Amino acid sequence: MFKRVVLSSMVLALCLSATPVQAAEAEAEAEAEAEVIQSLYVSYFERPTDANAFIDLKDLDAATKAKFDAMISAGIFQGVSDNIFGLKEEMNRAQFAKVAALVFNLNVDTTPRESSFSDVKVDNPTLPYIEAIQAAGITSGMGNGEFNPEGLVNKEQLATFLVRGLGMEEKVESSSIVGVSNWAAGYVQKALDLGLLENAPDGTFDGKEEASRGLLVTGGFETARTFEKTKPLEVSGADFAAGNTLHLTLTVGIDVDSIDLSKITINSVALNPKLDSFALSEDKKMIIIKLHDGFQLDMSKTPVIAVNGLKTQFGNDVKNGESKKIPVTLTEPPVKLTPTPGPTNSNQGTDPTPGPTNPNQGTDPTPGPTNPNQGTDPTPGPTNPNQGTDPTPGPTNPNQGTDPTPGPTNPNQS
Repeated sequence: MFKRVVLSSMVLALCLSATPVQAAEAEAEAEAEAEVIQSLYVSYFERPTDANAFIDLKDLDAATKAKFDAMISAGIFQGVSDNIFGLKEEMNRAQFAKVAALVFNLNVDTTPRESSFSDVKVDNPTLPYIEAIQAAGITSGMGNGEFNPEGLVNKEQLATFLVRGLGMEEKVESSSIVGVSNWAAGYVQKALDLGLLENAPDGTFDGKEEASRGLLVTGGFETARTFEKTKPLEVSGADFAAGNTLHLTLTVGIDVDSIDLSKITINSVALNPKLDSFALSEDKKMIIIKLHDGFQLDMSKTPVIAVNGLKTQFGNDVKNGESKKIPVTLTEPPVKLTPTPGPTNSNQGTDPTPGPTNPNQGTDPTPGPTNPNQGTDPTPGPTNPNQGTDPTPGPTNPNQGTDPTPGPTNPNQS
């Protein structure tokens, strides 16, 4: 947006007085200047990265670094460059507006049509956040209709903003603290009591000292953690969905390192981290679990799902009360996949390793030589056409029935 404003003014000047060559050079110069201006806001508002990438955070103790990790992971803070976080740099009021709006989850209108402050233009990228904290009563500006977006935030102002954001202004009591303005002493004391901010090692709180980005990170983390506890922190729904998956929806963003599948049960049976896997949605409010092949769900009863061990990005426990079960939806219930079959066996139910083909099913599988005379002696002797007679005949006798041994021929037979 700043880029367009700068360019439009430059183009107007070019049209009035410059030659084409001069116009091109001036436009290029304006483009470069606009990129520098825009990069200042990109550094604070559009540069996502990981805490481990910043060289000025490497010496933080583990507990403090965890707070930076959480704030960066939640998208509330970015570095001032690719590898510099800007730990000791001050933060102006416009930049704080974004942090506060995100910490308190305020309703942010990303396309405001007008500004409540004369010194914040509609095309200022921080205006949506400034309008959000103004509407929430966190700040009303500096007076005279101005917000002073480039003004730095000091420690007592920071304490005031954080306590107001938590809605605890009515619980602020008058107090007197050395080094703190009278109007801010009660807010500072409440911030100290809640653990949002801490005194210096010498026990003092210099309210007029400029608040560094590092202080805003730690104070913002403790504030976010305190604010989060006022909301339901639970698994709000479960859905057996397409692709043999289970989607667990939460009311809050969670820490991915707190997810342990063995602590998630379905009908009292724990998931198996060696067989099942998961992914976390970009907003960290949904766990997508890929169930293993062959997973079965007992459809005869309503599924009961329990989830334990989850923590939010700010370290709070995610818990569903014993009396408040997780609602379950069966968009596409899991199915048991058909196991990979072995070689095809056309003789289902018979010996899967058959011997040589036997066309005479039920007979001796190893037959002897073919015997066309079924039921007779399978080993016949020489062929005998006179069935039923002596199989070993003597010499041929044409005079059957007469004396087989005749005497001399007698022509006078009587």
